[in-house]
Amino acid sequence: MKPLIRSAALLVTVATTLSVTACGGAEDDNTGHTRVLLDWNPNPDHLALYTADHTGAYDEQGLDVEFLLPGNTADAAKDVSLGRADLAISYETDTIIARAEGLDVINVGALIPTPLNSLITKASSGITEPSDLEGKSVATSGLPSQQATLNYIAEQAGIDPESITMPNVQQNLNQALLSDQVDAIFGAYPNIEGVELAQRTDITTLTAAEMGVPSSAELVIIANPTRLSEDDAYADRVRNFLAGTADGHDAAMRDAALAVDALTPETAGAYDPDLLAAMVEATIDILEKGNSDGDTTFGVQNPQAWSDYADWMRENGLLDAATGSNALINGADATTNDYLPA
Repeated sequence: MKPLIRSAALLVTVATTLSVTACGGAEDDNTGHTRVLLDWNPNPDHLALYTADHTGAYDEQGLDVEFLLPGNTADAAKDVSLGRADLAISYETDTIIARAEGLDVINVGALIPTPLNSLITKASSGITEPSDLEGKSVATSGLPSQQATLNYIAEQAGIDPESITMPNVQQNLNQALLSDQVDAIFGAYPNIEGVELAQRTDITTLTAAEMGVPSSAELVIIANPTRLSEDDAYADRVRNFLAGTADGHDAAMRDAALAVDALTPETAGAYDPDLLAAMVEATIDILEKGNSDGDTTFGVQNPQAWSDYADWMRENGLLDAATGSNALINGADATTNDYLPA
């Protein structure tokens, strides 16, 4: 769940969800037990996951899936690399950064295959284009990529990135904006934060594309490539998880009400029924457009697009800003479609 979007969500307790810090390694006597670390508290971006769980799609694949709440939004790659989670929901940008840092992760499927990341501000702020951010405060949720991306946006707009204050408010983006703690928020999604904020105040939304950032997959499912190559049981669980999630995705796309039913108990206290339904509809509208190639098949990513995006990150200093090293990295090596359903 995202504040008021991702914040009220902190009040949610999910019987099958545990904090990552409360669990040990990812190994378990139950060979079907699969720990999946979320990128955020449960929210409509996860409709494929929770619809799969709700309809029994994971049970049909022989899996006992445990969704873990993140202690920190930047933990995903580290926890998968170290084996503290079997899989995690992360971001294309941060997966490439993790690879550049030497972490043992690979994308095995896209959950949200197109960009969502946006800058949102109150209409009264007067911010209508990136150059208006000079001297302003812009809250982020603390992902390694966010400050680097904002620096790039500022430089392209001809303003000094150092003039922008960037407090890390974690899952409290909406509250920070609504309480006027900051002038804008970055890392907000139009189908989540945007829907809720629009019901409470007049907003201006600038998408990443409108600010000159190339297209990328917003949410991806990452696994540990060493375990995939050395542990057949793990590889089978990853395949089965993706097959079950694909079934959940397809079911949600056919029936938005089913997705709302699946998400309702997981997001109790975060969203009222009408708000949740509006967010689900907005999310389905985005998913219906498919990935950057227009492919609507669940999970599929274009390795060349990942390669091009990693090249853009390196050429524009995003890798250097996030990792301290502008190392050469082949983005195509950071993704695979091999474990998706045929």
